[in-house]
Parts: sequence; structure tokens; C-alpha cells
Amino acid sequence: MISTLIYNNWMPEILVLVFSALFIIVFIGQIAFSVFNNFNFSKIPKKYKSENEYRPQVSVIIAARNEEQNLRLFLPKVLNKKYDDFEVILVNDASTDSSKLVAEAFTKDYRNLIIINIAESNGKKNALKKGILKAKSEYLLFIDAYCYPVSENWISSMVNAINEKDIVLGYGGFKYENTFTSKFVNYDTFQIAIQYFSAARFGKPYMGVGRNLLYKKSVWEKVGGFESHNEILSGDDDLFISEVANANNTSTCITNEYQTMSVPVKTIKELVRQKSRHISTAHRYSIFASIFTTFDIVSRSLFYLIAILLLLGGQWIFALSLIILRILLLYLIAWDRRKTLNSKISFHYFILFDIFAPIFYFAVVISNRFIIKAKTW
Repeated sequence: MISTLIYNNWMPEILVLVFSALFIIVFIGQIAFSVFNNFNFSKIPKKYKSENEYRPQVSVIIAARNEEQNLRLFLPKVLNKKYDDFEVILVNDASTDSSKLVAEAFTKDYRNLIIINIAESNGKKNALKKGILKAKSEYLLFIDAYCYPVSENWISSMVNAINEKDIVLGYGGFKYENTFTSKFVNYDTFQIAIQYFSAARFGKPYMGVGRNLLYKKSVWEKVGGFESHNEILSGDDDLFISEVANANNTSTCITNEYQTMSVPVKTIKELVRQKSRHISTAHRYSIFASIFTTFDIVSRSLFYLIAILLLLGGQWIFALSLIILRILLLYLIAWDRRKTLNSKISFHYFILFDIFAPIFYFAVVISNRFIIKAKTW
């Protein structure tokens, strides 16, 4: 049936012209969006130098829930940083595993480790709030329990990047493993990072990631903490940053010394659940952020939909030429960016995930609306 339609060139000429025009417009839009993002990203300083070697006290805050194994592996990597004056506040949010015992064992060797135990969980924002209120420092540096800093100079590097501003957006990457899920997480994290770093550099910061984020306590206090979106499970990073960040008070940093690394989820099902929780904040985004975050995936979906129609309409050479050209251009445009963010996705996986991502996010939206309603973080 399909082959008959293809070879009979069933599509009226006027539709071929309309779809071809739309195809070219979407193609140009995708390339222009990629060039815009990568140009803004390229303007981010590779390193910030502190002229006066200012070293304020820093409070590193970690909210943990059932992270026994990750705490055992990664908490020492946070505690063993080259910085003179910092405290690590670990908020154990009603864990049912041995997180409390594992964390308390470290207090014998690390006097700067402070543990807060919560008996009944009331969400990650509540856990972070307790950590922030306990913090002695004006400078709050956030990392998740399943993450670790790439460099021993992570704290000093992030402090240098504050550069007379109030907020530092850092990059939180994911450990690369030889599995489909890990590779897709690596690809997706890179795509998201390029966009929010680009927007911040453009003067329109709309999100950061709680895996690697620094801001002043006074900024948090000025807006009443997380109160404006406290009813939403997520949003301690993206909604908070969209509320307080602007072109004048936000700094960005991307290279190794400023990065953290995380352990990815193991299955696509877990990833769908995780992303469903993340997009639960989308309805609170500004118009700019809503358009900016959805343009790529929506226009990409439209591109492949029109491509399928043109292929079925017999326009094989035209459709395949633009598909190949688009993929080559997108891969080459972001070549240096992938090296900066340690993205190890090969070309054939880039092609696969370029097609798979719209399908995945469609599943995430469906799950968020009809299937999965996350009640805990």
C-alpha cells in the first residue's frame, strides 16, 4: 500500500509545493536556532580569575532521600575540596534506607559536616529550606546527593565565577556509560544545557540545575524562598532561577573546574518518570522560556513529520538531502560545545537520538498528563 502511494506520486503538486516550502522554513529555523545558541554559548568565559583572591565562607547544601550508596561514594568527594572555609549541610529527608547512618559516620572525620534529619518528608524544597536556614554563609552552593564535583577546585571556581553577581549557573553532566539510556541522557543533558546557557548569556536566564548552582542567601530571602511555587513538587532550581535571575545578576560557567557529574538512571521508564516530574513546572514558565524550551523539539517534530509526508509523496531526493544536510550541520555547529561539556555522543547515536527525542518527549507529556503523577521527589 505504502510503496504504491510512493511510486504513484499520489500527492497533488500544490501540496508538494506547500510542504516543501514549510520543510525549508523549518529547516532554516532549526539551523538558525542552533547557530544562535552556540554563538551565545561560545561567549561564556572559559575561566574566571579572582583579582583579590576573595574567599568567603561557603555553605554547600545537599538534600538526600534514600541515597545510601551515593552518599557513601560521593559525599567524601564533596567534603575533600580545596577550600579554606566551607561547611557541608546534608539534609536527610526521611530516608528509609541507611542514609542517616552512612552520613553520620563521616562526621567523625569531617567537622564541617552538618546533618539535619527530617522525620517526615514534605518534599525537596522543604529539605532545602531547612538547609538554607541552617547555613552560616551568605554563599549557598547546591549539589545533589547522586552527584560529585569533577575538580577539587570546584568550590573556589564557583566562588570566582560569582564575579560581583548574585547567581552562578554551573553545568551538571552525567556519567557516560555504555547503555542506551545513559547515552540518551548524555545527549539530552547537552541539548538542554546549550539552551539555558545560551539564554542566560543572551540576558534571559530562565533555569539552572540543582546539581550545580550557587546563589546568595539574601537573594533567596528577598523573594521569600520557594513560597511562590511551593505547591509544585519540582522547581527548586528552574522556577526559582526564573524568578530571581536577570541579565545583571547572573554568571555562567561551563569548563571542567566548574562541573559536577551525576549517575544517570538505568532505564528509559525511570527517565520518563524523572522527566515527567521535571516538566511539571513548565506551566509556570514565562512566555519567553516556554517558547525557547519547546522550539527545538516542536520544530524538530514538525521537520520529521513533513519529511515523512514528502517521502510518501515521492520527493525522496529533496527530503533526504535536507535531512542529511540538517543533521550534518547541527552536529558540526555544536562540535566544540560537545568537547567543552564532555559530551561523548558519536555521530550515529546523534542521528538516532535526533529522531528518538521527539518520540521520547511525547511519551513524557502523555505520562505526565495521564499516567504518572509523582508524589515524592
